[in-house]
Amino acid sequence: MSKREITNAAAGVKESLFKRHENLTVLSIFLSFVVIIVGLQLISTGFAAYPTFISPVNILNILQQVAVPGIIAVSMTMVMISGGIDLSVGMLASLVSIVVSLGISRWGLGVVPSIALGVSAAVVLESAMGFIISRTRIEPFIITLGGMISFQGIALLLSNSREVVMKGELDFLTMNLIDGARDPVTGLVLRLPPYVLVFFLIALIGGLTLTYTKFGRRIYAVGTNPRAAFLAGIDVANMRLAVFAIQGLLVGIGATMLLARINTGIITLGQGLEIDTIAMVVIGGTALSGGRGNIVGTLIGVLFLGSIANAMNMLRLPSEVQFLAKGLIVIIAVSAGDISSRISDYRTLKREQAKARATAAQAKQGGADKKQEPQAELQNPPV
Repeated sequence: MSKREITNAAAGVKESLFKRHENLTVLSIFLSFVVIIVGLQLISTGFAAYPTFISPVNILNILQQVAVPGIIAVSMTMVMISGGIDLSVGMLASLVSIVVSLGISRWGLGVVPSIALGVSAAVVLESAMGFIISRTRIEPFIITLGGMISFQGIALLLSNSREVVMKGELDFLTMNLIDGARDPVTGLVLRLPPYVLVFFLIALIGGLTLTYTKFGRRIYAVGTNPRAAFLAGIDVANMRLAVFAIQGLLVGIGATMLLARINTGIITLGQGLEIDTIAMVVIGGTALSGGRGNIVGTLIGVLFLGSIANAMNMLRLPSEVQFLAKGLIVIIAVSAGDISSRISDYRTLKREQAKARATAAQAKQGGADKKQEPQAELQNPPV
């Protein structure tokens, strides 16, 4: 329970539903978006066909599309709650894909050692950036921007600016776990690859870590007020280093899953990934200033952003319109969350003021009554 909630509870002030459940705003916008898309599909077919947007095969398609950015969004949530940001995840994912594919196809390291090498490289590089950020006062934006450029250069040097093609050595990461299942609506084959389950498992672990562990509470403390956290005995520098190391681990895992889908290590594999993951996290309610956010909100943001892209494709909108619609919906979702928070704060303030005025009036009335009692005794002395 936050300090504001404790104060309001003590004062008898009841916060609004949207304030008490911080993910309700973005969830409402997401559900409204789904209803609009389903309505458009029903209208276009004359209510004669089941809306394919909510068919099982399409839902699984959305999950496959968002699984990799969703994995990275979990660690990005931790980084941003701690007060940081990471612009390098896209190029780092490309670098990991090239390292893993080179290890398998050219260096002869084998599948498991190559994956371990790629993930380890991501952890080391992210930890190096985290060390610089945690030991200096340089903004994470600048350090990670430099890291993004550097990782791109390293990837191009390793691959000689060429793609590295594999022969399906990572197909075990994309096999269908429900082979033979079909969509009862469309009759199409349903696919559930392992990396979708990995995404939900990582999200579950991340959510439990932030909510129920001392490590998670310290991340919030560092993001809310680093100086106060330091005075409370928290090692702020090492906490910031730790979240970047976790970021490297999940970027390595996500990049390996993405490489398994494409089977080619290439510099463009992670292009734009940093924008998508940051957008997912911010849509989910995580504050850029740090100290606020949760994994449930990030999950909603991941599904929301994936649904936008999927719906635009189903409506057969041109790519130019898709970019415009996607950007506008992101702005609207984030703005709506801020507006809802401001309205809730304003209403809470008004209720607190009304409660304070009532308390002051009662105290004033009580003081007046006490002054009148001695005067009554003087006017009517005992016989």
